[in-house]
Amino acid sequence: MAAAGYGAAARALIVSAVVLGAAALPGPQARAADHSEDDPLRAAVVWPVTAPPHLTAASLGAGPTAQAVFDDDALAGLFAEGGRLREVVDAGKGHDVNWVVDPDLVIAAQEMADGYRVAGPDGSSNPQDSVRGTGQGAARAWLAALKDAVDGHDVWLLPYADPDLASLAHHPGPDRDDLTEAVTGLAGGARTDVDKLLGVSTRAGLGWPADGALDRRITALGTDLGVTRMLTSGQGLDPDGSDPVTIGKGDDALTALPYDAAVSKALTAIKDPERPSPTASPSPSPSTSPSVSPSGNGAPSPDASGSSPSPSKSESSRSEAQKPDEGAVTDLAEQLRTGSHHVVVPPRELSGLGARTLAAALDAGGEDGWLELETLRSAGNEAVDGTAGPSAEYPAALRAKQLSARQLAAAAGDLDGLATLSKVLADPRATTESVHGAMARALSTAWRGRPDAEQEAFQERTTDFLTASVGSLRLVPKTTVTVTSGDAQIPVSVDNALQQPVAGLELRVTSSDSERLRVNDPAVAVQAAGSANHTTHIGVTARANGKAELTAQLYTRSDGKPWGDPITFEVDVTSVSTGAIVVVAAGVGLIVLAAGFRMWQVRKRRSAQKPPEEETAGEE
Repeated sequence: MAAAGYGAAARALIVSAVVLGAAALPGPQARAADHSEDDPLRAAVVWPVTAPPHLTAASLGAGPTAQAVFDDDALAGLFAEGGRLREVVDAGKGHDVNWVVDPDLVIAAQEMADGYRVAGPDGSSNPQDSVRGTGQGAARAWLAALKDAVDGHDVWLLPYADPDLASLAHHPGPDRDDLTEAVTGLAGGARTDVDKLLGVSTRAGLGWPADGALDRRITALGTDLGVTRMLTSGQGLDPDGSDPVTIGKGDDALTALPYDAAVSKALTAIKDPERPSPTASPSPSPSTSPSVSPSGNGAPSPDASGSSPSPSKSESSRSEAQKPDEGAVTDLAEQLRTGSHHVVVPPRELSGLGARTLAAALDAGGEDGWLELETLRSAGNEAVDGTAGPSAEYPAALRAKQLSARQLAAAAGDLDGLATLSKVLADPRATTESVHGAMARALSTAWRGRPDAEQEAFQERTTDFLTASVGSLRLVPKTTVTVTSGDAQIPVSVDNALQQPVAGLELRVTSSDSERLRVNDPAVAVQAAGSANHTTHIGVTARANGKAELTAQLYTRSDGKPWGDPITFEVDVTSVSTGAIVVVAAGVGLIVLAAGFRMWQVRKRRSAQKPPEEETAGEE
């Protein structure tokens, strides 16, 4: 107990020192305010709900019963009681803050709540190798908590998957254009889904570049993505101050909302204490059927009503130990009170302890009368005209952390694999949306500060998924086929290991010796149900004895390009022999002769049996 008390006191002292140190950092503009009840600070506080991406393009099953596959089960811990995202939501509830949400995170939570899978430890892209996820109950409870917390408040959506605007803006070209189009295309459907899940009418058009740094290319890209408001630390903004700035004119105009970078740094420095890693891990599913219902294992599981269980005593004790330090709250409140900025922006991955510290500082400001919270909509009023700086002035330290042109090209390259797969799917819409979503996640701002290998491994999952999907549709090899008559039907099977039907293929068969074996059906349309074999019969005519080879190849019907590898198999033609024909003909002749002789005998017998008077009468 004493050791725990000393640890808590030490953490509180460190947090207080960090916040005090951050308060001493010079802001972009000297502080000229000391707000009081007579002159309160009107501030719009951003409450970020974001996390690194984990949802892949794969799923187990198809249609309404499909279960999404995640690359790991990290979100289960973030959504659970005591997890970072759960604590951020709980701390923001009841405060007049502006919720800023990555729509992909909400959609991922819903996928988990519906039952989901986790890729196997070997990194296989095959959904059949996945195991059940552990966070279904936690995801359900988190979504319910988020819906309750945002009720009656503004909810702003970031572009889908919170893409790194600077990385995209600084690598112009076809790859960037293709990726931007994919991200933009996801926005409408994602907004509709999030509105339904949260029961609110969300607001779109908010951009948040990494570290709040702007330049002309970033603002231009933001306009292409439909951004009308941009959160900025002031880097690259002219004039650089506390007032909102309008950049551009007409339909291309956007409002830059400056925030105090020192406050953001102070909140970034407040970390959650390390929690022990859970001992439980996902259990292999006893069945690969899409209808398997995931169950919790280690993380909170739903009870009979589908809700998450209440926190245990140990969780309650942990929450008690992690209450924000009073000194840290006081220091953060003082930073806000003496600041001149009207927008407060915490870090994207705001810690649970940081969220509670900020919430307590807002409460203190409201109770003391020097703080009035407002919306981001009103924070953009009375903006002054200004500009963003050239791309060459973008900070070198930030440029070193952005995605490279090679990484963007790898993500854009998945469009080629998607285009190939889409040619043969009976309905490619769901696959297109899932692959576009995975591509957008590979561009997330969350990859900043992480090793390149992590982003590349995530992106390669999509490439592997597409490659494996294309390879899952193939011709089944055949052995020798024997043909014993002139006309025959030869079966050729297509193995469709995809979990959805295909309809865009045709089977073409050619003969190595058309004089001996002619193919009557050289091209036949192929339709195959998902996860099934489909057999197509090819009509042939055998003309002479001997052996011939048939070659079968699948082609896409839309552009006539070959699909997969061809198969070649031997056909043994065994026509009826000449000797057999002579024997049969002789037999038929004998039958005909026997029948004629029999008829002659019958007629002769009838003539012999006629009465004599009939013959005499005829003579008269």
